[in-house]
Amino acid sequence: MRLTLPSPRQALGLLAAVTTVVLVVVLSSIGTSNTVRPQYDHYVAMGDSFTAAPYVPITDIARGCYRSRNNYPHLLADAMRIEELQDRSCTGARTDHLDDRQRTRLGGWVPPQFDALSERTDLVTLGIGANNGRLYAKLASACRRTQAVCPLHERRAELRGLVDQVGPTLVEALGEVRELAPNARVLLVGYPKLLPQRGSCDILPNFRPQDRATFRGVNRQLREEMRGAAEEAGVEFVDFYRASIGHDICSRRPWVQGRYGNGRKGAALHPLPAGQAVLARIIETVLRTEPPETGEGS
Repeated sequence: MRLTLPSPRQALGLLAAVTTVVLVVVLSSIGTSNTVRPQYDHYVAMGDSFTAAPYVPITDIARGCYRSRNNYPHLLADAMRIEELQDRSCTGARTDHLDDRQRTRLGGWVPPQFDALSERTDLVTLGIGANNGRLYAKLASACRRTQAVCPLHERRAELRGLVDQVGPTLVEALGEVRELAPNARVLLVGYPKLLPQRGSCDILPNFRPQDRATFRGVNRQLREEMRGAAEEAGVEFVDFYRASIGHDICSRRPWVQGRYGNGRKGAALHPLPAGQAVLARIIETVLRTEPPETGEGS
């Protein structure tokens, strides 16, 4: 076989082609090294009805927990292709039900939500606190059932006192989560904004202006307590309150059901499918980035 040497022009063209290929490979490797996305395989979701999302189709009765298979934990697990999801959220749950069994509305018992945590757990979301001291029942559930004026304003000191106790309880609970699941990324998920900033609407309970102001104040105070608890415990906070502004009960595109429940969309004054879908996307966006550097207890 006779070898033919390339001409100087051909040699320069070959060198340019090889240089281009090498440059593309180097740049590609640089780009991918900076965009590596965290992957999660063992996800535990814990919380109350704002995580369980009762009647957001399809609902699993789950011995009285009324968990939707289209709540944000399930949507998040599907979107991120998480291998294992343990959804332990349960309607009516308080923070003490995280490490103690809960009696549900059907009269059955469900085990502590913390039972799902282990060293294998690499992702935890927690949305809880509004049922402590029957806060949500006193704030909203009882009011929606009455045709008379619901005097929240006169109860404002009691309601605010209940919210004051949520933060320390959450700090303690989050500390336990970090002990039981030391390898997990932990997110505390807040509640949405429920009422419009001003005025009323037909689907709200019968509140006076001062009652609506009290409701708004408690809703906002709960958000601040949760945000402070997340910071103190050294975990991330998902501020759903801020994201939900403009999607309150009275809005054209609400993320929470109004005064009367709908068995195909959501329980009264509880999550709607649209809100669950958005919340799942918000959390997914957070999880697609590396967690911030936080010191334990900072």
